Amino acid sequence: MRNLKAAEKIFYLMPLLEKKFVRPLEQQFKPALSPIQVHVLSSLQEKRHTMTELSREMLMSKQQMTPIIDKLVSQGFAQREYDSTDRRIIQISITASGLEFLAALREKIFIILEEKLGYLEEQDVIRLSNAITELQDILLKIP
Repeated sequence: MRNLKAAEKIFYLMPLLEKKFVRPLEQQFKPALSPIQVHVLSSLQEKRHTMTELSREMLMSKQQMTPIIDKLVSQGFAQREYDSTDRRIIQISITASGLEFLAALREKIFIILEEKLGYLEEQDVIRLSNAITELQDILLKIP
């Protein structure tokens, strides 16, 4: 029963987060990249990936991933690197331009988030921050 209550709360939280934070933030990078392309770049920032690894992480097929990577490569945000021992293996990595794009985007996002949080009283910001920390700690336990 507890699991059902928690599932319901998560279910109703997701569209609220989408409306209040995700959609307004997506507008900041919409002209340059799609949300999935930004997600791919963020993943590449952590480490290089093969197309198979990226497809698995993004929960999409390699055929769907190819045009996403093509656009990132054509814009100079990512690059393909062939494995020296097996040319069939292609590693995708982020470029310096991709890193700069993500840094600029992060800066814009922080400004927008700070502005939104400015509508809250200090005590509410503290409560929200504590709740997010606790939520992150709990979510990291889920496989």
